[in-house]
Amino acid sequence: MYKYSKFKQIYSTVAGLFGKTRTARRLKRDKIRYRGLISTIGQNMIPRQKYPTKIPVAFCFDARGCTKAAVTIKSLLMASDKRCDYDIYCVVTSDVDKDMENIIRDVIKGTKSKVHFVVGNHDFDESPRGKWPVAMWYRLMLPKLLPNVSRIIYADIDIIFCRDLIDVYELDLGKNVLAAVPTRTDKYFNSGFLLMDLDKIRKEKIYEKWIKDSKTHQYKNPDQDVLNYTLIGRVLFLPLRYNFQLSHGSRIFKIYTETELDDLKHNLVVLHYSDYIKPWGKRGERPVFSELWWNVADTTGLFDGEK
Repeated sequence: MYKYSKFKQIYSTVAGLFGKTRTARRLKRDKIRYRGLISTIGQNMIPRQKYPTKIPVAFCFDARGCTKAAVTIKSLLMASDKRCDYDIYCVVTSDVDKDMENIIRDVIKGTKSKVHFVVGNHDFDESPRGKWPVAMWYRLMLPKLLPNVSRIIYADIDIIFCRDLIDVYELDLGKNVLAAVPTRTDKYFNSGFLLMDLDKIRKEKIYEKWIKDSKTHQYKNPDQDVLNYTLIGRVLFLPLRYNFQLSHGSRIFKIYTETELDDLKHNLVVLHYSDYIKPWGKRGERPVFSELWWNVADTTGLFDGEK
């Protein structure tokens, strides 16, 4: 089992005091505290027959995020090879042109997955979004933009998939409309990976509540806070393996049990580079486990010469 010892905690804290920049200090701490936390990456231990239908998955991005989205999508296809295919919905801003769309189409070439491009609407134009791009709101638009889709998995584009999404897609949500991974002891969840029951959201007119709430509150994390505060009691909480965020820092060992950490070590599905440092950043300023992102990025040819 993964052991986060008192010695490791002290060692990482002391090591993190030294470094010329905030990023350098953060990387020193993470390299120590996360050592040994992940194992058996991308190994589907139990064979299965191929899933009979395509699983709907959505990604939302603007022109700047296109190549990153391509890497995330490629990782999903690699992790799901011979196990399942996907209907991939790319909800994009109007600056994503045909050449950028072809980048995504090239990634799925040779598979039976399909990609669909949808331009976001203007329902949240008057909603404050702080430092985030407008595409941040697009995940909330899925019930309206995809009227013929009953349920869907949403994922951010700073994610690497290590296994397929069959199990999470088949989850029984019961009375809940959403499934997500809690990131605090009070069950506040991150919106970077979601299973959404679009039928319930439409039937209960929750989409309209989201629009109103987004315009009447000044939230710190706008889309995420809207989801958290409008869906209290309607969220099924997923295991940590479905959204392991590097931004947790040492809090991860306070929020999750040793059993949950051991499950993460051997069954990781979603690795989320949710911190301010990204694997495609400058050399020497990339987060721990960046090599997993680059292992996929190298297969796309989109980042030649940058590694």
